[in-house]
Amino acid sequence: MLRAACCFLLLWLCGAGFAAERLRVIVETDAGGDPDDEQSMVRFLLYSNEWDIEGIIANRLKAREGENRNTERTGLGIVRRLVDAYAQCHTNLIAHDPRYPSPETLRARVVAGHADVSDGVDLILNAVDAADPRPVWFMNWGTDEGSGESNLKRALDKVRKERGSEGYARFKSRIRLSSADKFGDHTWNLEPPFPFWIDTFRPPMNGKRWYHQFSAITAKAGGFDLSRDALTGHGPLGALYPTNTTHWQKEGDTMTFLYLVPTGMNDPDRPGWGSWAGRHGLQPDAGPRRYYWANQLDSWSGSTNRDNTLIRWAVDLQNDFAARLDWCVKPRDQANHRPVAVVNGDNSLDILRVGARPGSRLKLSAEGSTDPDKNALAYDWHVYPEAGSYNGDVEVEGADLVNAEFSIPRAAAGKEIHIILAVRDIGAPPLASYRRVIVQVAANNQKPSQK
Repeated sequence: MLRAACCFLLLWLCGAGFAAERLRVIVETDAGGDPDDEQSMVRFLLYSNEWDIEGIIANRLKAREGENRNTERTGLGIVRRLVDAYAQCHTNLIAHDPRYPSPETLRARVVAGHADVSDGVDLILNAVDAADPRPVWFMNWGTDEGSGESNLKRALDKVRKERGSEGYARFKSRIRLSSADKFGDHTWNLEPPFPFWIDTFRPPMNGKRWYHQFSAITAKAGGFDLSRDALTGHGPLGALYPTNTTHWQKEGDTMTFLYLVPTGMNDPDRPGWGSWAGRHGLQPDAGPRRYYWANQLDSWSGSTNRDNTLIRWAVDLQNDFAARLDWCVKPRDQANHRPVAVVNGDNSLDILRVGARPGSRLKLSAEGSTDPDKNALAYDWHVYPEAGSYNGDVEVEGADLVNAEFSIPRAAAGKEIHIILAVRDIGAPPLASYRRVIVQVAANNQKPSQK
């Protein structure tokens, strides 16, 4: 049985693009307050195959009366209820992707984090101190009125007190934040700074908070219908998606982990390149710190604004969510799965870098791209100007074909051009995979670099 499972996993990895290193993640949620945490947790659990989940910390002891209507009345109980629903779907989910963690693994990593317990703090300490060389990505989904103080803040306070400045610096260097700022002096005032922080919630622009825009942009993208695609006929996990939030399908915390989903066109270390959470730039007060938030503008479909950094991916990401809800109840041969996008023979999810001369023609090929369900594929090659350092026009020949050619402008000498390949199938719902190609255009009179 074990040998057969290992063979299945090997065959799956060989047939699908994947990142070489999985991210380690921890979520801290004030589930039991605003029900949007539960909305985000439904989606998070359906993407749990994408990372190594070190823990889920529930920091609210009692559910908020009136606003929260969950039958469970503690934050820990609410998270456990969601994990139990995931457990009922697990046998079906692993038929679609064997990397989904076992219910036993997730249950062991769901802990309380309210003020009267140290379970959440201990979980963070153990994860960050582990011998695993990978850093820990920490997501705080809220610590508002009625919840406990951030467990990461508590852990950092403890480390600073007990391990001194050098121990504190070593510990802090192992943490990456995709999170709201709930960490007191540790974010801005205590040295060293976090190595990386992306605030996927802010800033407000044109009177709109960025995390509120998620629902406005994605809720019905691609024809997504919450009742049809989640609440009915999609198993116990989709049925737990609450609807009584201030914004329809609010999911205010979802962008913290969508930023980390490996799609083939994003790199969590490069927020300015764009991802399913939008595109991000340095905070104005960051100075030398690598502290980012959602302040970038994209031109798309005749307009230039921040919303476009998410609109360009909205249909794809919502279709992907709908497909995973299908996985909860449908056998593999009755559901859709992402195609595998190949560029110049490479079928990984790695970012590709190529060199080119100013004034030259660059040929790129998606030959070898496949669909696990044998669906026909459509190809979309396009330049992402805002992600690169060259913002001018680039002529593309064969933008909707397997093979495309790009005319490298002479004015792009010494700059980078970002090219995105989107490969979409015709399944139900249609799904997309991407590849990002970064073209390093040689300076005049220099040979192009190849990486």
